[in-house]
Amino acid sequence: MKYTIGSLVFFVIMSFSTYATEQAPDRLIVDGDTLLLHALPLEEWRNQNNWETPLFLDSVSSFSTGCWRGYIAYWELIDNRLYLSSIYIGDHATVNLEDLFAETAQDGRVYADWFSDTVTAYQGELLYSLHMGFSSIYEHEFEYVFDRGVLMHTAYFDNSLSKNGPLIISEANLRPVIDSLIDWVNLPPIEESILVLIHVEGDEQGRVDSVLEVRGKSDIFKEEALRVTHLLTQLPVIYSRGKFLRKSVTLPFAFTRAKQQQRKQSENTSSR
Repeated sequence: MKYTIGSLVFFVIMSFSTYATEQAPDRLIVDGDTLLLHALPLEEWRNQNNWETPLFLDSVSSFSTGCWRGYIAYWELIDNRLYLSSIYIGDHATVNLEDLFAETAQDGRVYADWFSDTVTAYQGELLYSLHMGFSSIYEHEFEYVFDRGVLMHTAYFDNSLSKNGPLIISEANLRPVIDSLIDWVNLPPIEESILVLIHVEGDEQGRVDSVLEVRGKSDIFKEEALRVTHLLTQLPVIYSRGKFLRKSVTLPFAFTRAKQQQRKQSENTSSR
């Protein structure tokens, strides 16, 4: 099989974006609620029909790393059956379903009888994201099992016990808290900025219970970073499928001259 330079470049971009960027999900409408569907039933149809070219010519121009397939499909659960109801390319354009499903489109919908899989859908507050594929976890988690488009089983998982989030790419937004706990006055004078990274895991209360790795050049500043690490009580607590999800977190400690001078000036002012 021969490939053109253009097709190879497109394949590389598609492969990279699939794994390196969080993907915009399809939507699933259930009892009037719109959920974020972490599955691509239309791609399954495409694979089963050996459809090698883009499904829609306009989707090539609307391609982005955040939506490598170039479209967002809307699905509906009606009488325990999965239906494709609409397809959007970009922000406004709507695909005519009869162009793809001339024989099976009825009343503006297509019964997804090709689709058999167990899928996850989400709703509510964002809790966790690794910015890769469909990595995001949300407050409300739903599982649906389909067999040839027929809903066979459902399950709901409450992730609302999560707190101190969201956790994005394993870095918690704790810089202000970290800076407030550092003993700036008793550290050696900082001439050049020093960065210390501490990789930790936390417990269900948001406290550090294990230190996995410490990276930095200065032992004195690493020791201070470790001291502060064990004072933290606001690490992200993430639940998935209703259970505590043990996730590692990278804590950045930026020791700078400006921060140290600012703290010293603040303490001198308050002591007067």
